[in-house]
Amino acid sequence: MENKENNSTETETKSFFEDWSTWRIVRIILIAFPFLIFYIYNSLHTAKSVKTKKTLHKELKELHSERISLESEITRASKQTKIAEKLKESGLKESTTPPIKIIRESK
Repeated sequence: MENKENNSTETETKSFFEDWSTWRIVRIILIAFPFLIFYIYNSLHTAKSVKTKKTLHKELKELHSERISLESEITRASKQTKIAEKLKESGLKESTTPPIKIIRESK
């Protein structure tokens, strides 16, 4: 009877990993390895995407401010007084008579 009690005590005192076979541990590692690789890839890809997003956002702000400045420059250059000043140099002058509407008679 002492042998049976002794054996049961030994099995209870075995550590958790001593009971596992090598194949069982290898299977768990083989299952966990692809998840680990996917996790690493995903975190690196996310970091790269965030960096790209910040760069593009900064470039977008610069382009937006450039667009606004170009629009205001074009608006100033297309005013009638500015155009008249530029045309005086070439010999053309601004018309003072209003345009005449031509009406065509239908047949």
